[in-house]
Formats: sequence, structure tokens, C-alpha cells
Amino acid sequence: MFELDEDPNRIALAYREEDGQVFREIVAARRLPGGLIELLSSPGLVMGCAEGDVIILEGMGFQVVRRGPNLCVQAYADPQFTDEVIDRFTAAFAGIGGRVDAPEHRQFVVVTVAADAGTGAVEAIMEELAAGVPGLEWQFGNAAH
Repeated sequence: MFELDEDPNRIALAYREEDGQVFREIVAARRLPGGLIELLSSPGLVMGCAEGDVIILEGMGFQVVRRGPNLCVQAYADPQFTDEVIDRFTAAFAGIGGRVDAPEHRQFVVVTVAADAGTGAVEAIMEELAAGVPGLEWQFGNAAH
């Protein structure tokens, strides 16, 4: 369930929770010729893509036509992230060129980092962060890397 947003610089990625509820996540995107879409940010909830990927919408989903150069890390915590914890994420990923984004509600954090940094480096950072953040869970949002 994916659709173009009314804003030509965004795409609405819809996803269905296990309980059947449908939510929309808006991410920055650029429309390309031939119906292709380049993601300009990594999603925090939708799986299978990251900033820099080129996708095409197909029925109720999408297909990655070309993988971009980035990994997407999606992190969740209960209770929600504090500004102090987000600052720790930012400092931890700065050393490998990562960018940390979090919505105002602070229920999740998205890290976009060059795949060249390596999954091992990302895993080490996330393990260190998880040790100091109660309830932290995380995953690679574009597991194909």
C-alpha cells in the first residue's frame, strides 16, 4: 500500500501493523522519469528501503530497482527516546558519517549511514547504545545490504 503524496517532493509509504491497522509514513522523495522514485530519506517504519534507493510502485507495494549507497537502521524504545538519548545516537554515529533523524514524538529513531561503514560497525554502535537505553530494539530497515 504505497502512494504518491500530494507534495511532489514526498511519498507516502503505507504499512500494515500485525493487528491490521494501516498507517502512513511520509518520506522525502524525488520523482524520476519512467515512474521511478528516489528516496531522499530513510523510513523509520517501512521495511526494505533506505535513502538513495530507487523504487517503483507496484500494486500494493514497491520494488527496489536500484539500491542506493546507504544502510537504514530503525530503532524503537519504550519509553520514547529523550533528547539526551538522541544526542548519544548522533554522537555515536558521527564517527562513521551517520545521520540520525527522529520525529517530534520521539517514538523511533532512523539512522542513515553509508553501507561502506559496514554492518559490523553499525552493530557494535547499536549494541553499545542498547546497553544504556532501556527497552531499545533495533533492526536494519533495508536488510538486503
